[in-house]
Amino acid sequence: MVQSFNFNLNRKLLVLVWSASLASIAVITFLSFNFADSILKEDVQYQLEEQSTERGQKIRELFNDKKQQVANLAQNLEIQKLFVELNKIADEQTLNSKLEEIQVLLTLKIRNFQLTQWQTFRLEDLQILDQNGRLLYSLNVPQENEKLFDEQKFPPNNKPKISFVMADSNDQRHMVISLPIFVSEQNSAKYVGSIVVTTNNDELDGILSNRQGLETTGEIYLVNEERFMVTNSIFVENAPLNQFVDTLPVSECFNNNKSLSGIYKDYRGVKILGISFCDIPNGFVLLTEMDEKEVLKPLFDLQQKIIIVGILFIIAVSSVTFFLSRRLSEPIKKLSNAAKEIANGNFNVQTNIKTRDEIGYLSTSFDTMAKKLQESQIAINLRDEIIKQQEDILLRFSQTNEECCVCIIDIIQSTMLTATLSVEKTKNFYEIFINSIAEIVKKFNGRVVKNIGDSLLFYFAKMDFNNKDYFKNVIDCCLTISDSNSEINEKMSKEGLPGIAYRTSITYGIVSIAKIATSSVDDIFGSTVNRCSKINRFALPNGVIIGSDVYERVKNYREYEFRNMNATVGTQSFYSIFLVTRK
Repeated sequence: MVQSFNFNLNRKLLVLVWSASLASIAVITFLSFNFADSILKEDVQYQLEEQSTERGQKIRELFNDKKQQVANLAQNLEIQKLFVELNKIADEQTLNSKLEEIQVLLTLKIRNFQLTQWQTFRLEDLQILDQNGRLLYSLNVPQENEKLFDEQKFPPNNKPKISFVMADSNDQRHMVISLPIFVSEQNSAKYVGSIVVTTNNDELDGILSNRQGLETTGEIYLVNEERFMVTNSIFVENAPLNQFVDTLPVSECFNNNKSLSGIYKDYRGVKILGISFCDIPNGFVLLTEMDEKEVLKPLFDLQQKIIIVGILFIIAVSSVTFFLSRRLSEPIKKLSNAAKEIANGNFNVQTNIKTRDEIGYLSTSFDTMAKKLQESQIAINLRDEIIKQQEDILLRFSQTNEECCVCIIDIIQSTMLTATLSVEKTKNFYEIFINSIAEIVKKFNGRVVKNIGDSLLFYFAKMDFNNKDYFKNVIDCCLTISDSNSEINEKMSKEGLPGIAYRTSITYGIVSIAKIATSSVDDIFGSTVNRCSKINRFALPNGVIIGSDVYERVKNYREYEFRNMNATVGTQSFYSIFLVTRK
């Protein structure tokens, strides 16, 4: 036989402590994680936003300064005049001849520009194109740069443009500023050509190379309108102009001209915390990003420390709890064993627990109880001896004869109704019926004697009433029982029991009332009781019938109607039965 697991007090206390500790650790971990998560993300986001804004402003100023410097060159009147003259020459030979004449002048202008802007503008090449896209001048050999600037000959919509290209000769990235040249003619501006300036990326890289505040996975990079990365990546080699970036902040910038901050996936598909700096006029978006895992790393470290401390706390508390539970459970075990001894009839037991707490008080009370039980047992044994000596006397009863009304109420077809009920349901069935009827009988000062199967026997002592009200009280009681059928059935329905109907009969005559010494309930018997039982079957469902002995005494009562049932009991043809109802 497998022994059941004994879940004693020690184990219960340990389980309680473990449950409370684990719940506390879980709640603390959850709250601290969520609280720290929001604070940490806000702090890192603030740092990234600070970096993004500061560097984005510097890049914007850099681009605007370079465009302005090129614009200053384009606004030189002598250069504009040369553009107008050159655009009028259609013959190639004449154009080349003219270019040779002005080569020295253009070179001087360009060198002067290069010298004055050297600190902020390190020229690698400067090209001048006419309105038809013909290359008129270049600091370098035109053949070497023809392919390099093929896409820069005509700025889109004749607006200044900054772009980035890779040079085939040295595989280096270059910044190209394309600027249209306009001259005023007859109150209008006429496009006469473009200046394309090529410079290195030292200043731009200097702005982005500082990794202060970016930790290990943080990076700042620039994306152009074609959605290609134009600066270096710390994760991807040869990223400039090769790595396509179509992330959420890039789309939001170039589609809606909005900057974005928050959690999203970067060009690698990794979740990051990022800030974008959108600059549509210059055609770029600056992204400052850091991997979410690195952002939350301090948080996971904190969570791990909380769990470790929590486990150590549980171990410490469990040890203390185990020690205390042992001290607490030992007296309880002692009390339990003493209770078992008393249950087995051994009242000569004492616990003698002397602690100054509730258990000590309980032990004192228990010992006092055991002593009193022992004394009571002695008294009971003595009383049993006396009872045995007087057994014959106790079995006798006193008997008196009285004239009174006897009533029987019987359930119709109760055997069929209870045939399918369980033992518990059957018990409830009869309990509801008997208790309901007994309450009504008690209200009319009747005396319930006993139940006989599915019938209830009760009577009315005549000494409790004067002669005038006696029979009226009896009939009113029985009619009230009939009227209570719906209320009783409602109680049955609530318990899932079948409804009932019953019959009530009343007879009047001499009965023998036995007062038994061993019981507080009287018993009655005699011919009057027998007649009441025999006429009961003639009653209608939920109806009340009376014998002729009752009818002769109540037939002049105006509040009732009587109907002769034309039935007799046994050979006594003179004993008639009447149905009684209220008018």
